Amino acid sequence: MLSYAFKRVTRSTWLFAALLLSVILASTFFAGINVGADTTAKAALDQQLDEMPLDLTVSNRYMEPLSAANWTAASEKLNSVEGVVGSEVITRVSSSVESNETDFWSFRVAGVSEDSRVYDGLTVVSGSSSLHANETYMWSGAPNIEDIELNDVLTIEYSISGSGPTPITFTLNLTVVGFVDLDDNALALASGFYSGGMFFPPMGMNFRGSGYPFNVVITDWEQTFAGLVDTIYSMNTDYSPFETEILCYIDREMMITPWNVDESLNALNRMVLQIDNELAEFGLNTYCNVQSTLSTYMSLAITMRINFLVVAIPVFFVAWYVGSTVSNVSFNLRRREIGLLSAKGFSSRQLFSLFLSESLLTGIVGGLIGIALSYVFSPYFVPNLGTELGEVPVVLTTDLIILVLVFSTVLTLLSTFRPSRRSAKLATIDALREHIYVEETKVYKQKLPLAFLFLGSYKLVMYLFGIPSLQQYFGGVLPMPSNIFLIILFGVWILIDSGLVIFGPLLFFWGFTKVFVQGSKGFQKLVNLFSRFLGDIGDLATKNMKRNPMRNASVAFLVALVIGYGFLTVGALASEEDHIVRQANADIGADIKVSFNSVENVSAVISNISSLQGVSSTTLTYNFGGTVGTISLSMIAVEPQEWLETAYYENEWFSRQSITKSFHEMTTDNNTIILARGIADTLDLQLNDYLTVTAGNTTTKLRVVGFFGLESARNSPYRSYVPYNYYNSTEAEAPARLLVNLEPEANGTAIAEQIRDFESDYISNVYSVSERLENRDIDYTQSGKINVQRVGVIFTVVAASVATALVALVSLQERKKEVAIMNIRGLSFKQVVTVLLAESLSVVIFATVIGCVVGIIIAYGNTVAYTAESVTSLVSYRMVFPPDSILILATCVILVFVSTILPILLVTKRYVSNLERIVRS
Repeated sequence: MLSYAFKRVTRSTWLFAALLLSVILASTFFAGINVGADTTAKAALDQQLDEMPLDLTVSNRYMEPLSAANWTAASEKLNSVEGVVGSEVITRVSSSVESNETDFWSFRVAGVSEDSRVYDGLTVVSGSSSLHANETYMWSGAPNIEDIELNDVLTIEYSISGSGPTPITFTLNLTVVGFVDLDDNALALASGFYSGGMFFPPMGMNFRGSGYPFNVVITDWEQTFAGLVDTIYSMNTDYSPFETEILCYIDREMMITPWNVDESLNALNRMVLQIDNELAEFGLNTYCNVQSTLSTYMSLAITMRINFLVVAIPVFFVAWYVGSTVSNVSFNLRRREIGLLSAKGFSSRQLFSLFLSESLLTGIVGGLIGIALSYVFSPYFVPNLGTELGEVPVVLTTDLIILVLVFSTVLTLLSTFRPSRRSAKLATIDALREHIYVEETKVYKQKLPLAFLFLGSYKLVMYLFGIPSLQQYFGGVLPMPSNIFLIILFGVWILIDSGLVIFGPLLFFWGFTKVFVQGSKGFQKLVNLFSRFLGDIGDLATKNMKRNPMRNASVAFLVALVIGYGFLTVGALASEEDHIVRQANADIGADIKVSFNSVENVSAVISNISSLQGVSSTTLTYNFGGTVGTISLSMIAVEPQEWLETAYYENEWFSRQSITKSFHEMTTDNNTIILARGIADTLDLQLNDYLTVTAGNTTTKLRVVGFFGLESARNSPYRSYVPYNYYNSTEAEAPARLLVNLEPEANGTAIAEQIRDFESDYISNVYSVSERLENRDIDYTQSGKINVQRVGVIFTVVAASVATALVALVSLQERKKEVAIMNIRGLSFKQVVTVLLAESLSVVIFATVIGCVVGIIIAYGNTVAYTAESVTSLVSYRMVFPPDSILILATCVILVFVSTILPILLVTKRYVSNLERIVRS
C-alpha cells in the first residue's frame, strides 16, 4: 500500500505539487517562527548573562567577621568544586568624607585581589600601573573627580562597636596613585551593585555618569584590606563594617543548557548545595544569580513562542484551506482511478489508507523542505542578529525538526482527511461518473454557516464599539451579576467571547461567503449586473458561476480572509510602532532632554547646546511642587511660546480650549495655570475658575486657563503647567531641565553624545528619543515579537498570492474540458479568457471589499481596546496606516489580483494551444 502511494506521489501531477507547495509554505513559516522564537530567546538569555558580571556570591550568613586566611581558604575550596572556573575575595566599605562645612563626598572603597576580574575592565588613564599598600586608584567617572588630584590622600573613617560603650574609630589613609576607566562589569563588581549580590543600586540611580552617587576607589586586597580584616576579626565583635564576599564564576557552557532549563536549574541547585556543604565550616552561604535569570528565560521563551504562533494563525489556516481545496479537486479528478481500483477489489478502508499514505509522504517531504527553507530565511526571522546567514546564530534543534515534521504531517492529514474519506466511500458506479459535483446539503451544514455568521457579526459589532473582549469589562467597568445562574451564563459567554477574539473574523468570513456567495442568489444577481457590460459573454460567465457556487465561496473566503488579516496584522504593527515612538517622545518631552545638577551657571551650557548643528530650538523648564490646601500640586514652569515650539505634545492632552489659546493666556497673565484633571475633578473647578496655590514663600490665586490629561484617565498623577514668571515670583528652588527640539533630518544620537562631551559639572543626564528607540531595537525581549510581526506580514502577502494562484490553478484544471468545449463552440482565446476573468474577478473584487472593511473594523477595535487597557498613559493607541503600510496592503491586493489573472492567462493559453494542435493533426 505504501509503495503504491509512493508511486502515485512520484508520478503525481501538479495537483500534488500544489498541495505540497501549501504544506511547504506553512511548514517554512512554522519552522521559521520557532527558529525565531528559540534564537531570539537564546539571544535574550545570552544578552542577560553578558550583562551579569558574576554567577555566584558567597557571603557571611550573619555578617560575622572572618580572618583573611579563612576567606582565602574558602575561596580556594570553592575553586575545587566542579563547574567553578574562578573565584575572588573582595571587600568593600562605604564612607562619607566632609569636603567643606556643608558638603560631603561619598566614597565606595573596594579592595580587590591581584587576579580580580575587575582588572579585566580597568584601564589606567594616568598614574601608576600597580598598587601597593594604602594606595588607591580613583575612578575617572566619579562625581568629585575634578576636585581630586594625583598623590592626594583620602581619609576614610569608619567605626565599630568594641567591648566598651564607646565605638572604636579607625582611619584609613589612601594615596591616590592613578585614575582609571571602568567598564560596566568592572564598575558593578567594584561597587557591589549587581543583581543578586549583597547590594543593589538605589532606586532611580543611574549606573554611570555624574548621577552615580559614589566616588569609587580601588585598593589592593592582600596589601591593604587583609590586615584590616584581621584586625576586625581579632576584636571578636559580632559585626564587621567591611562587606566581604567571594565572587564566583562558573563554566556557563557546561552548566547552562538553554533547551533544557529544568536540568540547568537542577544542576545549578546541586552546585549551590555542594558549595554550601564545602564552606559550612566557615559559616558562609551561597546565592546563585543565574537561577533567577534562567527562570525568567524559561517563561520568556514560552511566551515568545505563543505570541509568535498567534501571529502565524492566518498563514496556517490559509495553508490548511488551500490544501483542503486542492484535495477536493484532486480527488474529484481521480474519480475514474478510484472507480477502477474499487472495481479491482479495493475496499473503502484500503482506499482510505492509500490516500492517507499519499498525504503522509507529502507532509514529510513538505516538512523537510520547510525546515531547510526556514534555515535559509532565518535572518529574516531574527533580523537584529544579523543580515547574512553566517552572522545569525541560528538555533535548529532536533526537537524542533521533529516538531515541524509532526506539524506538516498533521496539517496535510487534516487537509486531506475529509476528501479522502468521502472519495473512499464512493460507490464504484458513482466514481466512474467523472465530472459530477457532490455538494454538501446536510441540514446541519446549512445551519452551521448561519451560526458562524452570527458569531462573527457579533464580534465585529463589538470591535466597532471598541470592545474586543468582555473579560476586561466584567468585574471592572461592568459589575458581575449576583445570581448564580447569570454568573454561569456570563462566564460561558465570556469564554466564548475570548475565543472569538482570535477566531471571530474567520467565522465571519466563512459564514458570510457560505451564506451570501454560495447559498444566495443575490450574489449571482450582483455578478449579473457586473457582467451586463460584457453582453453574451457576461451571461455565460454568470451561468458558469451558478454551476460552481461552492468553488466561488471557497475563493471568496480565502481572499477575504487573507486581505482582512493583512489589514489586521499591518494595522496592529503600524499602531504598535507608532505608539512606541510617541511614548518615547512623551516620556522624554522632546527630541532630547538635558537634566542639570544645579540651576546656577547653566546659561553657557544652554548656549553651547543651542549652537550645535541640527538643533532647532530649546526651552528651559522647572519641575517644582506646591499645595492647594492639603492637596499636593506638581507643576512645571515653562516659557509658553518657547515650550510650544520645542516640546512634544499632543492636542488631545489639553482640553476645554485649544492649547494655543491656553498658552497665549499664560503669556499675557502670569497668574494662570493649566490644571491637571485629577486636581480639577477633586476641587470641581471649571475653566476660568480660581484656586489658591502655595509654592515657595508665596501664596497666589491662579486662574485656570485649561486642563491637562486625558478624559479616560482623570485620576492619573498628571502635572500642571504654569508660566515661568510665576515660578520666579515664588522663589522656589527646582531642578532645571532643558528640552531640545531637533531639525527633521538631524541625528539625535550624535547630538546627544556631543552634549555629553561638554565638560560641565552642571549636566546630570542626557536623554534622547533616538537612543531609546535604538536601545529597544537591540533588546531582543522587546523587539522579537515586532520582528516576527513584520515577517508575518510578508508571509501573509506571500500566502495570499500563492493560495489564490493555487485555487485558480486547481479550478482551471477541474474545468479544462469545459474550456475546450467553449473553444470548440467558437469562442476565441480572448473570449474564453474574458469569461473566466469575469467569473473570477467578480468574486475577488467582492471578497477584497469585504476583507478591507472587516480588517479596518478589527484594527479600529483593537486600538480602542489597547487604549482602554492603558488608562494611566497619556499616549493612546491610534489606528494609523503610514505610507509603508499602505504599500504593503496595496502589494497584497495587487498580488491577489495578479495571482487570479496570471494563471487564467497561462493555463487557458496552454489548453487552447493543445486543442488547436490536436485539430491540426
